[in-house]
Amino acid sequence: MLLVGLNVFDYLQHSGRLFSATAGGEAVRGAIRLVLFLHLTFSIIKLIFAAEFMIGRGDESPLSFFSDMNTEAIKSNIEKWLSPLLNEKNLFLVDVNVSAGKKIEVFVDSDEGIHIDECALISRLLEKNLDGSGLVPDNYILEVSSPGMTNPLKVPRQFKKRIGRVLDVVKKDGEKIEAELMAADQEKIKLREVVQVKKKSKKKEQEAEAEPREIEIKYADIKKALLVFKF
Repeated sequence: MLLVGLNVFDYLQHSGRLFSATAGGEAVRGAIRLVLFLHLTFSIIKLIFAAEFMIGRGDESPLSFFSDMNTEAIKSNIEKWLSPLLNEKNLFLVDVNVSAGKKIEVFVDSDEGIHIDECALISRLLEKNLDGSGLVPDNYILEVSSPGMTNPLKVPRQFKKRIGRVLDVVKKDGEKIEAELMAADQEKIKLREVVQVKKKSKKKEQEAEAEPREIEIKYADIKKALLVFKF
């Protein structure tokens, strides 16, 4: 667009029918320069907003070259630093999110749930290791918490503690399944899909319930798994 604008300006500048070497011509040329400058400015702004949108969606940002933090290095080091403490407290790491700039979110859980004092202990341990590590800027933000009930299930132990609950599972091939979680191990989950009972007519009794379909899904095939809440 900028190249086209410059070509148009060049054409108008050399067209004797549209311009003359007068104050009016200079004013028009100045207006065109202003339009081109604004177009370039807005293009840069759109690039920045597009980069932020990609980051929020989980894609690699085109501005990642300018990131203040090395995401993979931070994640791997956090896992290493936390491993002894998590094993001692029977806790497990669910996820680490590193946003563009300076924010780090660490989600930790246990089979019985995690307490706020345990989150504080983990936060102090990570701050001690992160400060002066060269991995983060001086003004980084660290948040340690349990994953929310509406957050996707990420690791096998999360699935194991939700046995008996109804899940909404989206597979990587696009298939969507709403079913009860029957079992979970380190590689896969087993779901039982309950078929809805149908009535033949108002006068007749309900048909016998169809045999529930059991489904096994490997974690590698799961795109997202959420708890279903019915009120």
